[in-house]
This record gives sequence, C-alpha cells and structure tokens, in this order.
Amino acid sequence: MALAGLVRAESGNVITEISGISGELLENVRLSVSLVRAERLDEVSVWRLRQMATDARSEVREALRPFGYYRSRVEVRLIEPDDEGQPWRATIRVEPGSPVRVHNLDLRIIGEGADDTELLEWRSEWPLPEGAILRHSMWESAWRDLERLARQRGYFQARFSTRRIEVDPDRGRADLRLIFETGPRYRFGTHKTPNTDFSARLINRLTIIAPGEPYDIKRLDEQREALARAGLWERVIVEEERDETDHRVDLRYELETRSPNTYRATIGFGTDTGGRLQLGWKRHYLSSRGSRLDSGFGAQQRNNEFVLRSEYQHPRGSTPMDFLTAGAFLRREQDNFRFIDENRLEPIFDSFEGRREQSEISFGRLQERGWLPRTFDPVEERIFVSVLHESFDAFREARFSSENEALLAANPELEDILRTSTDTVAVGARWRLPNISGSGFYIQGQVIEARTLAAHDSLGSPVSFTQGYLSGRVHQLFGERHKLLLRGELGYTEARTRTLNLEIDDRTLELSITELPERYRFKTGGDRSVRGYGFENLSANRNGANHLIVGSVEYEYRVGENWSLAAFYDIGNAFNDFQRPKLRRGTGIGFRWYTLIGPLQIDVAKALDGLDDPWRVHFTIGTQLL
Repeated sequence: MALAGLVRAESGNVITEISGISGELLENVRLSVSLVRAERLDEVSVWRLRQMATDARSEVREALRPFGYYRSRVEVRLIEPDDEGQPWRATIRVEPGSPVRVHNLDLRIIGEGADDTELLEWRSEWPLPEGAILRHSMWESAWRDLERLARQRGYFQARFSTRRIEVDPDRGRADLRLIFETGPRYRFGTHKTPNTDFSARLINRLTIIAPGEPYDIKRLDEQREALARAGLWERVIVEEERDETDHRVDLRYELETRSPNTYRATIGFGTDTGGRLQLGWKRHYLSSRGSRLDSGFGAQQRNNEFVLRSEYQHPRGSTPMDFLTAGAFLRREQDNFRFIDENRLEPIFDSFEGRREQSEISFGRLQERGWLPRTFDPVEERIFVSVLHESFDAFREARFSSENEALLAANPELEDILRTSTDTVAVGARWRLPNISGSGFYIQGQVIEARTLAAHDSLGSPVSFTQGYLSGRVHQLFGERHKLLLRGELGYTEARTRTLNLEIDDRTLELSITELPERYRFKTGGDRSVRGYGFENLSANRNGANHLIVGSVEYEYRVGENWSLAAFYDIGNAFNDFQRPKLRRGTGIGFRWYTLIGPLQIDVAKALDGLDDPWRVHFTIGTQLL
C-alpha cells in the first residue's frame, strides 16, 4: 500500500519501508529492490537479508537513473526484530537530488527523407527538448518511433549514423545526439495476380496504387480494403516484393474467389406492419469483369403489401466502386384514401379503399467519393433518372359504403383523386455517408443521408416539383452501459397542392392534397419515427405531404448481457404548409432485447398532442420491409 511516499508490507520475513519518493519513481524502485521482493519469500537467511540491504543502495540508484536522477543519496537500515518469529524491518530513505536536464540537442534527419512531412512532424513532437528532464524511456521510445515511421514511409535502408547520450552527473546535464540517415524512399512498382477468375481489366480497375507512387504503408492498407470491398473474394492477401537495386516495391495479390451467390431470408413483426417476410439474392459477379445483381422480395401483412426490387451494376471507368446501374421496382398494396382533419383523430368521412400500384425503372451511376478525411468511410453517391408509373383505383372493387356514395354524389370532383394514373420522369441524386461499427447494443457511429429529386413537365411528367431531403442518425456509447441515440429528418418540396372543400350533411372538411406522386410524399408517425402515433398517421389528411420535420432523442441503459431499457422523446410531422408545421410530440419508455434475427423492441409511448387514446404500444422485431 502506498500513502504519502510510504510503502509498507506487513507479512513475510521482512517489512520494507521506502520514503522520500512517490509516484512512478517509487513504483520503479519497488520493482527493482531485492528487499521488496523478499517480502513474498517463504524463507530467507539472515545473511541473505544483510546482503540485500547492502545491494539496495545501488539498486535504488539504478532504478532512479531512467528518470534522470543520477545523484541520489540512499540510506538503508536493517533492523532485527525483538521477538523470534517476527519479521525483520528495513527502511530505505531516498533523496533523489536534482534531475539531469538536456543541455545540448543535436537532432537531424538527413537524406531523401529530410523534407518528408511526416518525418518532420515527428521531429516537431520530439519529447526531450533542451531544458527537459532526461528520461531514458522517452529517448528510446522516440527513436524507435522514428525507425518504425521510416519503414512505414518506404525508407527501408534508413539507419542511425549517430545515436548517443552523454551524461555529466556532476553538472546535471546531458547532451543528446541523434542523426538519422533515411536513404532513398522506395516507390510502388507493378502488381500481379498469379491465379484469378477475373479479367486483368477488373484487377487494374481495383488497383488504386499507381506505379511510381511513393511507398506508404497506409496506401497498402487502402489497397487491401479496395480489393476486399469489391465483394468478389473470400480472402485477400497483398504481399510486398522489394527490389533493393531499383528501390521498388512490387505487389502480389493472392485472391480466393468467393461463392457467386448469397441468399437471405428474414421474418419480422411490428405493430405498424404486422408480419413481414424478406427474401434476398445477391449475385456477386455475373462475368469476369465484375458486374453484379442485387434482388429482393418483401411482403408484409399490413395492406397486403408486396415489394419486388432488383438492380444491375456494371463496372465503368478505371477506379473501383464506380458503376452504371439499371434498376426496377414494383409495389402493390391495398391502401385507403382518408378524410381526416389534422386536428382530430377520427375521420370526418369514411375512407375509400383502393389498390395502389407502383412500377419504376431507373438508370444511373453509383460511385464513391473520397471527399472527407481518410478516417471516414467514402460517401456513396447515386445520380439517376427514373420513370415511375403509379396508379390508385378506388373504383376497381367499388366496395363503397352508403356514406362513400353520398360523398361522391355531393362532391363529384373527388373522382379525379380516387382514380389516378400518372407517369413521372424524374432526375435525382442521393448521398449516403455510413460510419458504423459494433453489433447489438454496442453498435455506434453515424449515418447521414441526403437526396434531391426534380421533375418537370417539359420531360413529359404531369407535375413539376423539386424536392430535397436530409436525415441523420447518431449512436454514441458512453462507457459499457450507456448509449445516446439521436435522429433527425428534414424534407422540403416545391410542388403545387390542391384544396377541396368537402361537405355532406352537417360535416365539412378542407382537404389538402399535394400533386406529388404518392411514392415521393412524406409521411411520419409509428414505430420508427414519431412514437405515440399510428403508422404514417402524421401528414396532411394522412395522405402524404410536401414537407417533413422529425427529431428524436433516446437514452438507452444496458441492464443485462443482451437487453436494455430506454427512454425517448420524439417530435415531428409531415405537412403541406411550411409556415404551419404543427409538430406533434411523443414520449415514453422502452425495452430492447438483442437477438440473432435482430433487435426486439417494445415501446410504450404517450402522444402528447393526441386528442384521444394518447397511449400506444409499439412492438417490432427484425428488420424493416425493403
């Protein structure tokens, strides 16, 4: 036990007390002195104890020198116990004296690397400037760091022509001389792949290191990552082959081709969606040039919704992660057209049930942008043109209530809204920046997404609009048990809206409908947005809107190995008038259980701005629909 510079051990054959020093000096002395180690021995002779006491003076002095104390005074006393069977007592009194300080420093980097920015940065961070206390551990750590950094930068013939410390203990000064000759910096040469199932053109495209580029071990790591992220190989090894004559490093790729297909099947359940099923198929390569296909099918109980998507990616250009894309999307569901006042929960009139169908084809370009520092993942960018056909037909099955028929008779202009078919040509771009790590409760990082979309009647679209959207999710761990989750969404659309004043009997409703296709409308509310409200129940008349604002803050506390408790506050709405967003709030508590098929999440939420039934239970397990 150490307290106020005194250490005492009260068991064994000897008790050793050390005074006059503390902290790391005391710790190193205790590790170095034989008398301290004797405390743990079962038996030790009196002669040996006396010898240890004699040795203690030199042991203490040697233990203090690495910290710059060369003129220490040490007094050791060994006291025989009065009673037989009691331990001996040793006292060591230390006066460390004044430390040796750096007087002259001669620190030079010569050769081709004299102007290397990273070697110069190492020089600027030298830990023992003139006037500093001489610490041998810092000296050794610093020059070894320089050696390691030089190797990482390609100076494989570097050496120290001088590496010396001259200590004058009497004058309390030390002169340091460190002269490092870097020699030539090696450069990257060619690359070769002895056995591969893929074309040389593809391998060249995935090689990000140019011949003649100065060697840097970081670039070697990036090359391995570029090959691994292509998704074509089970194992990626990049070996170096050095040519000492030409000062060149050639690369040799050892690549083990992965299985061409990956299949995925998941099931889930949510109070918003009911049961869910997802099937996925990835064809990682369709040819030796590395083209690939990603397809999926999803179905969920709510509204009998079915989704089918597929995307083909064809390599282009001379850089990795650059593709021309062609995609298809099909969706069908039973949907309702609603007549709800945004200030009330119950509908003003009966909704009309109909079938909504969407089919979309798109063509574009997918690539990664290294806009941010290398500590971040690349930004995924998609630029595309899409052609969307969308229809909604409430007359297909004509299952009208008497109130439906009365509403149609009183407001015949509704027919144009209840039976629609549109074809929209839009151009747009999406950007996604993922930076996540971990699994289960320990997932942390950020995901930022942005997109812009526009259509104009000059392109053949029935409506013209411009839309922007930005979202972000942040999961931040604090220690082993605490996590903060932040989420936000912001969407804005410049598009026309249509207002109908509906009336039947003594009931009236001002119905605001955007001209946007339903696929591009904003909606919120439900398990994964503003909790406390029904699924997509927050929007203008609950039929989708032009604008969106959502924010959420959640605190999660891990209680057990795989489960945790949470508290949250959500706010948001989707609306057509940006001057009157009327944000809705929800708050509550939740339970999380992390399973192999995804997290099980139960939330009990209260709608702070609901008029009726403010409490709602949200339950989800597994992943969302495609």
